[in-house]
Amino acid sequence: MTLTRREVLGAVGIAAGSCALSSCAMEGMGSFQDGTPKPVFPWRYAELDPDITAQRAYSNYKKGYCMYATFKSVTSQLADKYGEPYRSFPVNMMIYGAGGVAGWGSLCGAVNGSAALVGLFVKKEDEIKQLVDELFLWYQQTELPVYVPQKPALNIEIARSVSSSVLCHVSCTRWCKVSGHKTFTNPQKERCKRLSADTAKKTVEILNAHFASRFSAALQHDEKTRQCMPCHTKGSKLQNTRGKMECNSCHSSLADEHMNKGNEQSV
Repeated sequence: MTLTRREVLGAVGIAAGSCALSSCAMEGMGSFQDGTPKPVFPWRYAELDPDITAQRAYSNYKKGYCMYATFKSVTSQLADKYGEPYRSFPVNMMIYGAGGVAGWGSLCGAVNGSAALVGLFVKKEDEIKQLVDELFLWYQQTELPVYVPQKPALNIEIARSVSSSVLCHVSCTRWCKVSGHKTFTNPQKERCKRLSADTAKKTVEILNAHFASRFSAALQHDEKTRQCMPCHTKGSKLQNTRGKMECNSCHSSLADEHMNKGNEQSV
């Protein structure tokens, strides 16, 4: 088949327009063997408004719960700004994180989704760890939720609690003890909606600071956890565990004598 000059130019124009609307417009774009454009990694980030992010996370919760809410609160804004590849990201996959991963009560979905965002935008492993450490320490140590929506799904006062852990199981249980409410109730769901908003907001604040070269870690482990680390973590005498959560969130029965003995051995 023979194409006219006008038809050729039209086809080129369509292809160029398609490329401009897709991820292949991003600098450094490569392609797979079949010619499909390959997104650059890490993906491009733009400074976002923390308050708008919190509002979106709160609204998104009803569609896919905590992990979905935090993750989509950021990628949806970047989709509005850049289009692809953010618009096509299969964000529904994040529903698996609900209830601490399919209801198992492990890592809270709000911080799970937020850590995934850090990994999506930040390339260096040591920087990812620094940013996630700051987010997780904030989550453990802060009375949450703080966020109050303009139009709450459940218009009641929501109690605040300190989780001392990033585990959904611990976080929810401690909130239930403080609030007097049970799990799987509307007040608990409202609490987790607001908690997701708080976490998404904090994540964007951390990412904004990082990409503006003004991030500085402000938080550290509690004193008892710092006492445990010299004996039990990498490079220690025992080196029989790994983790960064507050030790007392699980090992609440450890006596002070154990702590003091550990300190003596590490000297």
